[in-house]
Amino acid sequence: MNTEKLLPRLLSKLTPLMRRLARPEVLGLALRGQSVSTYMGLRQPWLQRQGFRTIVDIGANEGQFAHLARMAFPRAALHCFEPLPESFARLQGRLGNAERVTLHNLALADRSGTSSIIRNPYSPSSSLLEMAPSHVEAFPFTGGGEALPVSVSTLDTALAGERIEEPFLVKIDVQGAEDRVIAGGRSILGRARVVIVETSFEHLYKGQALFGDIHDTMRGLGFAYHGNLDQLSSPEDGRILQGDAIFVRSRSDK
Repeated sequence: MNTEKLLPRLLSKLTPLMRRLARPEVLGLALRGQSVSTYMGLRQPWLQRQGFRTIVDIGANEGQFAHLARMAFPRAALHCFEPLPESFARLQGRLGNAERVTLHNLALADRSGTSSIIRNPYSPSSSLLEMAPSHVEAFPFTGGGEALPVSVSTLDTALAGERIEEPFLVKIDVQGAEDRVIAGGRSILGRARVVIVETSFEHLYKGQALFGDIHDTMRGLGFAYHGNLDQLSSPEDGRILQGDAIFVRSRSDK
């Protein structure tokens, strides 16, 4: 192999990436421990060309994704849904005074009323579903939790009185209950341009729908799978446990 010819080729491919990583906002994210990969994914030209006017963040937690989405799509209005009181308070502190941001202290599912969420010591792992043993085996810091009553709505009901400008993006990350959110949001999702859904390849929560089920449901709603924004690997052996699957409305349905 001619290393003299190979090195310039490698450098030519790395240079654009290094230039992007050296941007001040990207360095700032890295220094604050925020997801550079998610931000860079949202900044990809094909997603930027969608021109999103609204972002709907379901399972916002403390605003991690919402913050990155506002950076990537600064002109878009934002709706965030988060049921946990402590996480919602931090979400309010982070985005409560921002323009064109609406915060909803709600869990979303396939019905409206009240339910119990299992509040986990690691709040992003909290769920309406009981955690499976395999989850704690892979991530021991997520063990334990307590049931907490929360208000529940469907996506269609929660946004019925809101003006949702199109085109819009929906992100769903509710720790195993994604199929319930989809079932209760068919009208809203039927208008979405792109939907990002956290999908699992193994049962990390009892009774959850896996990637294949979510894929088939989204395909039935007129979406095509376009890869992952991010994915989570097992610290034990590196196998892929979850992926933030990107679904784009099929061209014939636009």
